[in-house]
Parts: sequence; structure tokens; C-alpha cells
Amino acid sequence: MNDPRIGLIENVSNFGFVRSSANCLLAPDADANIFLLADLQDPPELIPVLISRWKQGSSQVIFAVRRSSKENAILFVCKKIYYALLSFLSDYPMVRDTTGFGIYDRSVIVALRQCIDSYPFIKGLVCAIGFRWETVPYQSSNRKGGRSTASLGFLVDFGILGIVTLSRKPMRVITYSGILLGIVAVLLSILVLISKLLLWSMFQFGLAMLAVSGLFFLGAALTSLGIIGEYVGFLSQRSLRLPLVVEKARSNVPSDRTL
Repeated sequence: MNDPRIGLIENVSNFGFVRSSANCLLAPDADANIFLLADLQDPPELIPVLISRWKQGSSQVIFAVRRSSKENAILFVCKKIYYALLSFLSDYPMVRDTTGFGIYDRSVIVALRQCIDSYPFIKGLVCAIGFRWETVPYQSSNRKGGRSTASLGFLVDFGILGIVTLSRKPMRVITYSGILLGIVAVLLSILVLISKLLLWSMFQFGLAMLAVSGLFFLGAALTSLGIIGEYVGFLSQRSLRLPLVVEKARSNVPSDRTL
């Protein structure tokens, strides 16, 4: 590649959007790195504004956030609902409505390199690390070409990744729900027993009630196990300590990541 302004990283395999995009953000060694997706739904024209805000020095990260979008209205609303839920569940102040498009100071990049795992939720990690960040609003456009290959399964998986990375509240909900259901079950058992003793011939404790109660508690148990499983799977994946990606070659991208 003859143009020194353009860099290229070639991986030995397709490691997916999450891992490859994170590696591209962390690879350049500069005063600040800018993250922008190639579909151009996020406007490159906003880059000078991001740089100007970063130079003011008040924040180490300037996120560009979507205030409106020309994409599918249902998808846009679903994303806003998800980020509102993520912000509510998160243990840290969480940026909303961003693809990660923004400018990241070198100090943030260095910190991310030290804590990165093999399947990172980058914008969540930035918020969790504790650096100051601010936002610049914009209107998202339609894709300039091609079509998205992100399936519903990927979107759900990426959404769950954000929650298990940033929040312990779902685990606490399981604990509190278990305690509450246990109390309710004891009270209902006492009520049923008293009713049966007082109204032996009139009170019918049918199989329908048992079936409904059993299904309710089974559903609650399976949901709880599913949530716990997501956290266990997340911890298991991190314990493998896999590389973010394995690169085959670089062009015009420095390979030195020393601090």
C-alpha cells in the first residue's frame, strides 16, 4: 500500500465484528484514535467536531450519539429501549445510543489495552474505566452500500454482552426474586392448609392450581438458570485468555504497543 495515510490489518481468520473492530481501535499508536464504522451510517463530516472537542481537554472520550436516524424506525426504537435498559442496569454511568463512533484519547487506549478481553464491549469498558466522556449528537443515515449481515441472534448476543459486562443487577434480581417467591410459597401453603382445615368439604385443591403453580416456579427457575449461565459463560470465556485476534499482516500500522 503506497498511501501512508491508509493502514490495513489482515487477520488469519474472520474473528467477527466485535473482536476485529476492537482490535482496529486499539492498534494505532497516536495521540488519539477515532472509531468509525465503514458503512458510513455515522457521518465522517463529524470528525473535525470530535477533534475540536477533544482538544479542549475537558474529556478523554467524545462519543457521537444518535439523536435521530433514517434507518428502520422499529430497529431504532428497539435500540433506544435497549440502551435505556442498559443504562438502568449498569453499575456505571453509561453512554447511550452510540455505535462507538468517537475519538478516544491515548490514555484511554492504553488503559483498554491493559484490561481488554477476547470479546469486549468497548463502549461499556470505556465508561467502566472511569475516564471523563461527553457526547456530540448527530442524525444517522442509511447505509451507503451493501446490506447488514448482523442477524437477530448477533444483536441479542451483543446486547447480552453489554449487560453481563456492566451489571450485577440481574443476579441480584434472581436473589431477591428467589427470596420473595419463597416467602409467597410459604404464605400460600399456610393459607391453603388453613382453608382446607376450616372448609374441609367445600375447599377443592385441584390439579389445575398445582399445575399452574408448578409451571410458574419452573419458568422462574429456568429463567434464573439462564441468567446465571450467561454470567458463568462470560467468566469462562474470559478465563481462557484468548487473544483479541490473531493478525496475519499489517500495512502502515505500527506493531509496537509499548506504553
